[in-house]
Amino acid sequence: MGLLLRLRNAFFWSMDTLNGNPIKKDLIQIDSCFKLSSFEELEKVNKPNLKHLLDLAVNHSPFYKEYGGYKDLKDFPVVNKNIIKENFDNINIPAKAKEKTYTVSTSGSTGTPFKIIQSKRKKLRNTADTLYFAKSAGFALGHELLYLRLWSAYYRKGKVLAKLQNIQQLDVQDLDDAYIKQLIVDLEKDKSPKGWLGYPSGFEKICNYLDQVDSAPLNCNIKSIIAMSEGLSEYVKSKMEYYFKSPVVSRYSNVENGIIAQQKPGEKYFTINWASYYVEILDLNQDIPVQKGEIGRIVVTDLYNLHTPMIRYDTGDLGSFSFLNDSSNQFPMLNSVQGRKMDILADTRGNLVSPFKMYNYLHDYPELAQVQFIQSDKRRYTIKINNNGSFARENEFIFLFKKDMGSDAIISVEYVDEIPLLKSGKRKLTVNLYQ
Repeated sequence: MGLLLRLRNAFFWSMDTLNGNPIKKDLIQIDSCFKLSSFEELEKVNKPNLKHLLDLAVNHSPFYKEYGGYKDLKDFPVVNKNIIKENFDNINIPAKAKEKTYTVSTSGSTGTPFKIIQSKRKKLRNTADTLYFAKSAGFALGHELLYLRLWSAYYRKGKVLAKLQNIQQLDVQDLDDAYIKQLIVDLEKDKSPKGWLGYPSGFEKICNYLDQVDSAPLNCNIKSIIAMSEGLSEYVKSKMEYYFKSPVVSRYSNVENGIIAQQKPGEKYFTINWASYYVEILDLNQDIPVQKGEIGRIVVTDLYNLHTPMIRYDTGDLGSFSFLNDSSNQFPMLNSVQGRKMDILADTRGNLVSPFKMYNYLHDYPELAQVQFIQSDKRRYTIKINNNGSFARENEFIFLFKKDMGSDAIISVEYVDEIPLLKSGKRKLTVNLYQ
């Protein structure tokens, strides 16, 4: 198996060499960015890329033409999916003759279609970003990738391509007991090095099955586990580490940009991909920076997509910057990614409550198979519970939730057979129908 891994590596880098080493050069540049001694130094390194992006936008995008006299990034407006969709033709920078471009589409968690156009340069940069951050989690080029997500027709790779890329496409919709049982048997038979990449809700189903059969830790030669697209609870993290004997990290990414931030093994905060993006945390209601450590909107400027400019793009997610010390030289990190603004619950006084509080509940109630918290009014909340039987600690669970939402909260419990997945294959822990 070591020979096969070396052959895959050799083939990949041979192809890169034939194309002029674009990925290798990007990897060296990304690594050099994170080795700089200060954030101020990084901003200087990124300044030419940022200026090139902004100059292209004001000179070749009708939407940005009026910002030609800009002094810095903050002179540009904050945009979101709806603004980009409504002004798509005016925002886009035309491609040069014979220049290859790529249309990237996503339905999003809410099923709202959204597309952008990426340049070949952006596509290659995303590959380099992926290799860099996968390596930081323990994944090496050539390892088999166990990719657990919703594999719609748009995303699914052909069998030949998947085999060449050494990807096993595991669909979250297939995760019943029989499927998981056979998957575990196959993984233990195959001694080649592997890495998991997938939705935490899918990992949770696998861990619940292993709990039910009272499984011991498995010998699957798992080298890395990366959770994506959903919040990662401490319960799922600890269980995956126990059963598959590998550290678990969480990745913050989206289809339209790529990898924005990722945890390192053993660390709770997220290392921001400052080499490829400029990230701001802005107030929930105004386009101004929040105070240090305060939760706000995650706004991203993509330095490498020169066709659909993603300048001050409001991702729809909430987060806060983290600083390990008071030094002005350190790189800001993401303390956490709270999830979509539209999904965050508010207490009865209107204060946003981090979904990670609810994730922490689940760690103490392993008898619950699935839970969803729904806010329908300022003071009204519903807790949907699927636990395949009675829940003896219901009153205790309600009290815990009420403690965070407010003593005047009106809470009802609804028992269900299943909390359905979204069209994206993900499952929401919190749903805000009020705000």
